[in-house]
Amino acid sequence: MPTSPYRLPVTVRLPLVAAAMIFVAAVASTQTAIFFMGRQADRQVQTLGQVYLDGLSAALLPYVKNADASTIGATLQKALAFHEGVVDRRLAYIDYDALGTTEAARSDIDASGPLPADAQANATGFIRADDGTIWIWRRLVDGDTVHGTVVANLDVSAFEAERGTLRWLLLLFDLVFSGVCALLGFFMVRRVQKPVATVARHLYDAALGMVRPIGDGEIPADDRQAAQMIHAFNAMANATQERESLLAHIAEQQRQADLGRLTATIAHEVRNPLGGMRTAISTLKRFGDREEPRAEAVQFLDRGVSALQHVVDATLENYRSRPNWRPLSRQDFEDLRLLIEADGKSRDVSIIIEADIPETVSVAALEVRQILLNLLLNAVRASARGRTVRLKASLADRELMVVVEDEGTGLDHGVARVMEGRAGREDGPGLGVSVMIRLVEQLQGRVSIESAPGLGTRITLNFPLQDGMLRS
Repeated sequence: MPTSPYRLPVTVRLPLVAAAMIFVAAVASTQTAIFFMGRQADRQVQTLGQVYLDGLSAALLPYVKNADASTIGATLQKALAFHEGVVDRRLAYIDYDALGTTEAARSDIDASGPLPADAQANATGFIRADDGTIWIWRRLVDGDTVHGTVVANLDVSAFEAERGTLRWLLLLFDLVFSGVCALLGFFMVRRVQKPVATVARHLYDAALGMVRPIGDGEIPADDRQAAQMIHAFNAMANATQERESLLAHIAEQQRQADLGRLTATIAHEVRNPLGGMRTAISTLKRFGDREEPRAEAVQFLDRGVSALQHVVDATLENYRSRPNWRPLSRQDFEDLRLLIEADGKSRDVSIIIEADIPETVSVAALEVRQILLNLLLNAVRASARGRTVRLKASLADRELMVVVEDEGTGLDHGVARVMEGRAGREDGPGLGVSVMIRLVEQLQGRVSIESAPGLGTRITLNFPLQDGMLRS
């Protein structure tokens, strides 16, 4: 099935349209010029015939005045002997009075055919015959006296052959020249469009969480407007990186502050029970052999341990994250289908979800749903119109295996390495990818990625089954 031109990337489609327009314009203009040249050549042939009749009329006029038919015939025959330029095949003089028609023809041709019927009816005329010759005639006039009509049959086949050869050479040159111009136009438009494509590619990476400035080597030095556009994007990218760095710094400061408050709380709450416990231990050392002091000291130690336990429990209640855990079910995959279906229809991308799992699976439903939703959204946005995104889920070796496949442009190598855990987070992804990585790590999962430019991406997720509620 042929590929629709609308499925081609705009970086290819626009240069192709420009090249096609250049080719059509060049061919049309040259063919128009050839057409007018042909009409001019026809007029030149007719003018050439008139020039020939000028000479022939001048030679015949004295004998026509004397009504000397034999000399007229001899003059016509003599005219056939000279043909350095145009070859005259048959000549005739039609007299309106007593002489009648006098003809002369070459011996190597068949001159039995009639003269053109219009030669007597019209004062002048021009007819192009099928055998590569032309008939041309004109009245022989001397002052106010019309004597008759001079008719000539001229062979212009050599001229026509040369003209045909020239036409084919021009057509061949036209096609070659137009093709070269179209090819140059294609690459020129690609070159002009390259900065826009570069910015578009980096914007797509930014949507996936990888905000990177465009390198100096990709900034065109001879295109001021394109350079300004790229510098504006770099300013935005740098501002985004600075904001993310600032957010990370603020988060670290908040973590340090929380840790300081936690430490201060524990120190304050633990100091008093520890002081009492130390007193009880001292009492045991001094009066451990006496029953009443020993019992009081043991009770005091028990109360101190209970107080410490209360401090630990209260601290965990305040600072430990406790997600609302529930097992994953087949209904969650149906929910994913409903969530992603609208985005897929708007982009003409088919969504196929196959969940070969029991009714419930012992993995955290909310985290897995968030991971798969992000992957499906990215897969749909990376796919061209008419493509398909597939999700398959199954159980194997006490693990939930989920495979997400698309037919898009392929995943950036740096992002793939970070998602698979083969590179540090400082090597690339922004907040969106980082959140997904954190969720996979929280579920103790694994990620493997197969991706190639133009061939799509296959992401495989493995989540071990949990015996109960996930712990942070």
